[in-house]
Amino acid sequence: MPLTVSVVLEGSIADRKHIEAGDVLYSMNGNEVKDFIDFIYFEAQNKVTLEMKTCSGKQRTVKIVKSEYEHIGIAFEGDGIGNYQPCINKCLFCFIDQLPEGMRQSLYFKDDDWRLSFVMGNYVTLTNVPEREFERLLERHVSPLYISVHATDEDVRGCMLRQTHNGMINERLKRLKEAGIYFNCQAVICKGYNDGKVLDKTIEDLSKLIPYAQSLAIVPVGLTKHREGLPELEMIDKETAGEIIDIGEKWQKKLLKEHGTRFCFLADEFYIRAERPFPDYSTYEDFSQLEDGVGLIQLFMHDVDEALGEYGTEPKYHTYSVVTGKDAYPFIRQAADKCEKLYGITIHVYMIINNFFGDTITVTGLLTAGDILDQIRGKDLGECLLVTNTMLRDRKDTFLDDMTFEEFRNRIDTECIAIDPDGYSFVEAFSKEREA
Repeated sequence: MPLTVSVVLEGSIADRKHIEAGDVLYSMNGNEVKDFIDFIYFEAQNKVTLEMKTCSGKQRTVKIVKSEYEHIGIAFEGDGIGNYQPCINKCLFCFIDQLPEGMRQSLYFKDDDWRLSFVMGNYVTLTNVPEREFERLLERHVSPLYISVHATDEDVRGCMLRQTHNGMINERLKRLKEAGIYFNCQAVICKGYNDGKVLDKTIEDLSKLIPYAQSLAIVPVGLTKHREGLPELEMIDKETAGEIIDIGEKWQKKLLKEHGTRFCFLADEFYIRAERPFPDYSTYEDFSQLEDGVGLIQLFMHDVDEALGEYGTEPKYHTYSVVTGKDAYPFIRQAADKCEKLYGITIHVYMIINNFFGDTITVTGLLTAGDILDQIRGKDLGECLLVTNTMLRDRKDTFLDDMTFEEFRNRIDTECIAIDPDGYSFVEAFSKEREA
């Protein structure tokens, strides 16, 4: 896919070479440029030859000698990726298959594109990567990647992905290691499929790829009420959650001793469902799997305690309200109690049940505007309502049920702000100094 220049930085190499917005880049160092991945790979070299078509339609060769990794100084139209690789798997647990009808069309698109794994940290299965494209991945040395492994038992994995050709995951992970490419892994646990002995073997196999395999997030399957026509799956119950914790913590002790890292990390939901206390803050190491819900609660509570000593004690308002999901509710309530004591304010914390997806979905990030509005109706919202921006698409402006944040705010009779889901932002929201 040729790349069309949109911006040329003033004073950059590209500017000095008279490259202009609207010019089209076709090849670099004699190689076709398929996407932005190719561009950044060749751009890193100290000698770069660009084949371009100018905005006036003339063919042009631009030769550049520069420092290694020095940027040329151009940006391209769009994201430089082009058409995303769709997923051909039919996973037993696919969350997109469990969405209700009538949502915006973009939510139903399933991508499984290794380029988005590199650029955005999306998890991919590698089943949708032809061999020639996998070789390009290795040649471009994209690192780190995020791989949905689920199970290293190829038969179990194939069954879970409902894919006869399941990507030969073990062979491909070994090739990533041999190429010096780092990757993080994920296992979505489905009861009766990849728990128990299968999980035990998965951790063992992946641990042999350390340090290139950097971490493994172990997360429970999410099941909505919209599973008509889909395979029957069981929720992770208290007993199963406890068994999974036992397996994970057994390997954490072993791998910490052998490799200096616990490597495998369990999602907060397992501890909540098993009714067990969370591990110490330090056991999450660098919190590399936060996006998978691993260590969110411990990091939040730790940061609340630190933030309480850093922000001013004059509150902006006297009464606040906060909405949260079922899992986080007791911890948000604890944090609110500490803030009430510091600021001398009242904070109402309201637990919202997820009726949109079903009450088995208990995380805050999947709450919808409609459910929140229905369940706070008639309640004391005080002078300011807090929501977390994890409920909003790209943490910006639209809830999952397509209501914009502006529309949401117009439906309540109090100020409403969206904050980041961290302890510092939570404490800061109550301080008058947040306006500074």
